Amino acid sequence: MGSSSLLVITLAIFHIAGSSLAAGDSFTVNLLHRDSVDSPFYDHSMSFSQRVGHALRRSFTNAKRYKTNLDGSIYQADLIPDVSEFLIDISIGNPSHKVLAIADTGSDLSWIQCNPCIRCYNHTGPVFDPKSSSTYRPVACESTTCKALSYTGTTCSATKNCRFSLIYGDGSISNGTVARETVTLCDRAIRNIVFGCSFINEGIFEPSWDGIVGLGGGDYSLTSQILALVPRKLFSYCLIPYPSTNPLSNKFSKIIFGYLDFGPKIVSTPLIQKNPKTFYFVTLEAISVDDTRLNISDDSNSSNTLEKGNMIVDSGTTLTMLPPKLYDDFETAVRNAISLGTTMKNPQKQLSLCYLGSTVTKLPKVTMHFEGADVELRRDNLFMTVDDDIICLAFAPTSDILIMGNLAQINYMVGYDLENNMLLFKPTDCEKM
Repeated sequence: MGSSSLLVITLAIFHIAGSSLAAGDSFTVNLLHRDSVDSPFYDHSMSFSQRVGHALRRSFTNAKRYKTNLDGSIYQADLIPDVSEFLIDISIGNPSHKVLAIADTGSDLSWIQCNPCIRCYNHTGPVFDPKSSSTYRPVACESTTCKALSYTGTTCSATKNCRFSLIYGDGSISNGTVARETVTLCDRAIRNIVFGCSFINEGIFEPSWDGIVGLGGGDYSLTSQILALVPRKLFSYCLIPYPSTNPLSNKFSKIIFGYLDFGPKIVSTPLIQKNPKTFYFVTLEAISVDDTRLNISDDSNSSNTLEKGNMIVDSGTTLTMLPPKLYDDFETAVRNAISLGTTMKNPQKQLSLCYLGSTVTKLPKVTMHFEGADVELRRDNLFMTVDDDIICLAFAPTSDILIMGNLAQINYMVGYDLENNMLLFKPTDCEKM
């Protein structure tokens, strides 16, 4: 599972009808941050500072899962459930059964808890029963689909059906049958979506969610299966700021599948294809603070030198992760540019450069320089409110793969053009979409 990387968000989703969409058509889904007051994860007994602390811990846990092989490919060494920043609300089967699941941009195969539950975690809602659905079809173990999903530990059952088995880094497990089913999103129904119907689940799973929905770049993620029906292989999202100390109801981010006219003021950078296809890689060349340019190639203490595809764009990770030396130089440059002298301690201690927000009246111009695209960061991209009037730099050092987190993507329309292998950025007021 990945970072997955669009905030802990509830994707209040949509339904795709038929086998394809008309040229130029698209559909939009509401995204709800898991720390929103409308989220089923919202705990009224927790303070804002405590919720931020949990978000930061999830972010660091997410970042540690990405490891680099000797050949430069990326793998997830310690998959852990429930660290992503989004939930997705979909329906599955016929008649439809509503499912609330983790939306994970770092996973491909989706799975939900199903009856008969041989060993299941406690769940507050009804469990999907495949026998009650007229459109449920198990995948044969000798099929191309089953063989393509071998990375999930597929085996053959006694009935010759394809079985999957996922083992997470904390010891949690999920296994069951790979099947095809109708997924309903808003007012549209998508037929023959490949997913996992899980009959054995043990470990750290929240009672309020039913499973995991994969939104990665692999062939059998929900994203890829939907885009196969869309004339232009393009999906986009627009993330609103992290819930404030006084969260309001009915505040949603958006995800759009299909055609979208980005209009003027758009910049683009190549998406670099690597193994596995799950992750979305781009090339970060430098980051600048006002006129000071800090090149990533200058970080001689890091393996993440200037190479193609050195950064993952991950909406499921809150913070942006930089190589250690580059991070130190960047923090120093930001501190010198703000030049207040007095800093604050972060109540959670995970972030090192913090201020009283009311004292920071002017920020330096900070730009992330990608191959062919300069993305300027504004206040909500650069700093995160961690307590009443305390803001901290929303970046952290890492010795592993670099990550552009979701805070750096706030109030940008971010488009994934998978036909032309380009990532698009456009400044947008996402709350007014």
